[in-house]
Amino acid sequence: MFCELRSVKTNTDPFPLRVLNLRDPKKSGMALDTLRVNGRRDKITIMSDLLDIIQEPRRVTHILYKSNMSYVQLLKYLANLKELGFAEEMKEPFRCYKITENGKTFKSLVTRNDTPDSQLK
Repeated sequence: MFCELRSVKTNTDPFPLRVLNLRDPKKSGMALDTLRVNGRRDKITIMSDLLDIIQEPRRVTHILYKSNMSYVQLLKYLANLKELGFAEEMKEPFRCYKITENGKTFKSLVTRNDTPDSQLK
């Protein structure tokens, strides 16, 4: 009677995609691609998504739009990434954030652990 809860990433049923005005699930954006079964992202996933966004220097506004977070949440996560040494704040030529080498290492470890064992072989 009730449909099974699945993430938007694996749900290719056209009805929810029409409700969300998404025609192609691959073009759905960063936040919708990483939803878990319960519809929420965990902290590691959010940090990984943010590091993926800041591969190139990006302004806070651009990060905000791509990450689908509130401004306060974004500043909290960016401060946490800076504190851990995964991201750096640049002031020249404009105020922006960029991933560091430690951040790239962290992202590769998280991405590798996110892959099911069957795909690694």
